[in-house]
Amino acid sequence: MTIPGTNECEGNPFTRFAFASGREDGGSTKDVKREAEGVHQSRDAVECTDTDLEKYVASPSVSDLLTDVKPEMITTRTCRAAVQSSKQKSGVVKPNLRLELLLELYAARKEIVDAPIDKFGTHMCIASGVSSAKVERFQLLVAALLSSQTQDSITYAAMQRLHQVGGSDQGLTIEALQATSEEKLSAVLKPVGFYRRKAHHLKLVADTLHTQYHGDVPRALDQLLQLPGIGAKIGRLVMLVAWGQVNGIVVDTHVHRLAQRLGWASTSTPEDTRRALEEWIPREHWGSLSVAVVGFGQTVCTATHPSCSTCPLAVKCPSAFKMNSTGTTSSMYQQTSKKRRTHVSQKDTRDPSHREKKK
Repeated sequence: MTIPGTNECEGNPFTRFAFASGREDGGSTKDVKREAEGVHQSRDAVECTDTDLEKYVASPSVSDLLTDVKPEMITTRTCRAAVQSSKQKSGVVKPNLRLELLLELYAARKEIVDAPIDKFGTHMCIASGVSSAKVERFQLLVAALLSSQTQDSITYAAMQRLHQVGGSDQGLTIEALQATSEEKLSAVLKPVGFYRRKAHHLKLVADTLHTQYHGDVPRALDQLLQLPGIGAKIGRLVMLVAWGQVNGIVVDTHVHRLAQRLGWASTSTPEDTRRALEEWIPREHWGSLSVAVVGFGQTVCTATHPSCSTCPLAVKCPSAFKMNSTGTTSSMYQQTSKKRRTHVSQKDTRDPSHREKKK
C-alpha cells in the first residue's frame, strides 16, 4: 500500500477529485496539490520533509540516524522544550524514542495491505461510477457521518446500499436522499450504529446542503460543524477526504489507543490525544497519520490480544507483552482491581448490614 504523506503518493490519496475541486474554484493544480498534502506550516512548526522521512525509514538502523537528530528537526516549539528538558510526563516516552516508534510504524504499515481501512475506509465508499466532484464530496460526507461508532466494513456495506438508492452509476446524490423517506433510509442503514438517529441527521444534512450551500459540502470546518451529526473528529475527517485540507489529526479509538500504548501521549480522551500529538508531530504528516495508525491498530496492535510476538515495534514499545485480555496493561488492571477491592472493603466496614448480607 501507499502511505499518504510520503513521496510515494501524489497529492491527496483519499479522493480522486480534490484537484478538480480546486480547479473548479479557480485554484491552480499546484496550489491544490500543496493544500491536499497539508504542506502549510503553522508559525511554530518546523519543517520535516517527506524526503527526510523516507531517509529515516529506509535506513538499516533508524536508531543510528537518530543519535544525531536535533530538536529542530523533529518537532514544534513545545516539543523542543521537552527535548531539552530532562523531565518527562508520566506515561510518555522520550522524544527520540517517540520519533523512532513513529517512523518504524510507518515502515511496518507499508507491508500491511489488507487492513479494513484500506478496503472499507471512508475514502473507499464512493460509487464506482461517480464523475462529479460535488457528488463525490457528498458521498464522502455521508460515509464519514455513518462511520462513527461503526466498523469500516459495515459502513462500506451501507454505502453500497445507499448507492443503489441513487438509482444510477453516480450512486447516492443529495436529490436521491431527499426523495427517500426517513423510514426507508433507516432500513437501508441498519445495522450501522445508531442508524435511526443517523438517518434523521442525513435528511437534515441533505436539506441544509441543498438550501444553503448550492448542493455542495462546506469548505470551512466551522460550517461543517454546524451540520447535524458532524462533530469535531468527523468534521476534520470530511475536510481531509473531501477537500484535501488538514485541520488537525483525526483521532479515533485506534489512534487514541496506540498513542497510549506507544507512549506518544498520556491522555484520557481522543481530543486530548489529538492536542498532545500535534505538539510534536510535524504538521505535514497530520493528514497521513490516521490512516497509517488505524490500519496498524486494526491488524497488529488490536484492542484485545494484540500481536506483540510478531509486532516489529515490540522491542521498543513500552507496552509490549503487558496487555491482558481486556486490552489494558497489567499495571492498569492491577490498579483497577486494587481500587475495587479497597472500595468493597470500605463499604464492608461502614455498613454493618452489608456484612450481614454477605454472611
